[in-house]
Amino acid sequence: MSLRNALLGTALLAGASSFALIETAHAQTTAAPAPTAPVDAREARIQELEQRLLALETQLQDLKASTTSDARDLRRIQAEAPAVTLSNARPVIATADGKNRVAIRGVFQFDAATYEQENPGGVDNRRAGADTTEGPNARDLNAGTNFRRARLGVEGTFASDWNYALTAEYGGSGTESAQLQQAYLEYAGWKPFGLTSPLRIRAGAFAPPTGLEDATSSNDALFLERASSADLVRGIAGGDGRTGLGFYANGERWNASTVFTGALIGNTGDFDEQFGLVSRASVLVLRGQDHGVHLGANLNAVLEPSDRVVGPGVGTGTRLRERPELRVDGTRLVDTGGLNAEKVYAWGAEAGAQFKGFYVAGEYNTISVERFGTAGDLDFSGWYVQGSWVLTGEQRKWSPATGGFGAVRPAKPFDLKAGQWGAWELAGRYSVLDLNDNEGRLGLATPVNGVRGGEQDIASLGLNWFPNNVVRFQFQFQDVSVDRLNPGTVGLATPGAQIGQDYQAVSVRSQVAF
Repeated sequence: MSLRNALLGTALLAGASSFALIETAHAQTTAAPAPTAPVDAREARIQELEQRLLALETQLQDLKASTTSDARDLRRIQAEAPAVTLSNARPVIATADGKNRVAIRGVFQFDAATYEQENPGGVDNRRAGADTTEGPNARDLNAGTNFRRARLGVEGTFASDWNYALTAEYGGSGTESAQLQQAYLEYAGWKPFGLTSPLRIRAGAFAPPTGLEDATSSNDALFLERASSADLVRGIAGGDGRTGLGFYANGERWNASTVFTGALIGNTGDFDEQFGLVSRASVLVLRGQDHGVHLGANLNAVLEPSDRVVGPGVGTGTRLRERPELRVDGTRLVDTGGLNAEKVYAWGAEAGAQFKGFYVAGEYNTISVERFGTAGDLDFSGWYVQGSWVLTGEQRKWSPATGGFGAVRPAKPFDLKAGQWGAWELAGRYSVLDLNDNEGRLGLATPVNGVRGGEQDIASLGLNWFPNNVVRFQFQFQDVSVDRLNPGTVGLATPGAQIGQDYQAVSVRSQVAF
């Protein structure tokens, strides 16, 4: 081989080697995995952090939504939770929707009285009771004190349309005081005949409205007691604790009620209970912002008197008697005694008016007793007129719910620091109750079929102070005149003798009612 060929071969080999080196270096440069490893780790870390952040954001949104829902539920629960309020010292618990409500009610009336009698031991001043321990003369009427009413109970509404009341009586005066003053259930969810207010259907024991005087609560009455004629009529088929089934309706200017009644709670002296009816209707014939005129009529009837005899014998009857509009002494000065009665009816007409702070009202009642056989029917009567002037200007406004004139609510409750003295009211009344029928003449025996129940006339003056809507004080003066001939069954007095009496009484009542 020549030298030229040897040199050419060597050069080609050297070039191939150089090209191989260059290719190797290039491959190493383009494939180099070592520099890319840290970059992939950072990106993975970033992706992981982004995923965690997204998860946290999702959890935060869920937490926010849950918190919002919990807050909404909390507000709903708070809104639906029963609310406890104190209205005029009366605790009331009610649901937010007003469909359920319960209130605690109470009234406490404490009376004190003193009597000024004209020689109570004189022969013309005898009491009308049957007590003979004092001989033919009257005993001195009992000055002292008495818890006239001490009531505590609950009243309320459930399911919007159902009303109820349960009240116990711990006070009273005499045997007519019921242990349970009222306990009834009432439905008020029906408006038939186009009525704007519901027709109320009530069953249980309660006091049905017997007249205008009875349409005002005893907590708001003008005097310590109702007028004697109104109170006697009230006891015929109504009164506290009277069992019955009643229907009540009213509009803006009228009120009507009908109640079928039975016996009084706790009346254990009857074998068969009486069946009675109490019905009343009234209308406000004139109405204005500061005035109103009321007219009404009422019927109180005993359709089936109670039977006091066990067995087939007839023992039905009635007795009409009344106290002189004060209960510190419980003596009843007018009394027909037991009457053999088949039916008893008391018809009444009522009227009242209010103009600003002035109020006047009155009722007239006639009472008919249908007797068995040939004894002949009996007729008695009673009436009263009363009025007041609220010196501080408040009004006794007419209420369509009761069909009567309501309470005095002081515009400026008593506050010595502010110089406020509550509301003050002057009141007057004259009442007559006549339980005589063919009574005959002084000194003679009772005529055949005659009744000497007596006539009672009372003139009353009062001053009422209302420090606020809860507390009230009443001051009362009475001049009482009772004219009654002895029917031959009273004490040791001679039949036909005068057993009436005249006296004066001063009394005061302290009341808390809520």
